[in-house]
Amino acid sequence: MTIRYLLIVAACLFCMGCQTASPSNPTGAASATGDPAATRAQAQSSAAGTVVYAYYFHQTFRCFSCQSMEEMAARAVQEHFAQPIQAGLVVWMPVNIDKPEGKVLRQQFNAGASELVLARLENGECKESKKLEELWGLRDRPDVFSKYLVDEIVTCLSPAQGR
Repeated sequence: MTIRYLLIVAACLFCMGCQTASPSNPTGAASATGDPAATRAQAQSSAAGTVVYAYYFHQTFRCFSCQSMEEMAARAVQEHFAQPIQAGLVVWMPVNIDKPEGKVLRQQFNAGASELVLARLENGECKESKKLEELWGLRDRPDVFSKYLVDEIVTCLSPAQGR
């Protein structure tokens, strides 16, 4: 019974570490799981010249909550922004902070593990970015989680639509 309790406590502490990983951790250099250059080139070729990136920063090994966060965010983005994604105006990009090739992104946005950052690029230059730290508090309320994320992306897209 004591060993079982200790294993549960250890698992919980490890899971909490997913949420609070420090961006200054020398063992965690960031990386995008996709090809950022190809994605960026496609997005920059859009007629509007403005693209919103939804970067989901994560570690290689993730707890259930971290995986759930990414799945919920990806689903919300893909369901609500299918046409802008096809047009290259919205880009969903998971970024693995344990791989070296994404170190620049992690440093650019000062991102930790299990964190979603929205970035608005105009003609290839980042004009604004925002960490969506509130998402962790909404993970147990999927509808509110999705609405918050969608509203934030719409706000980022607004300058591109002349609002």
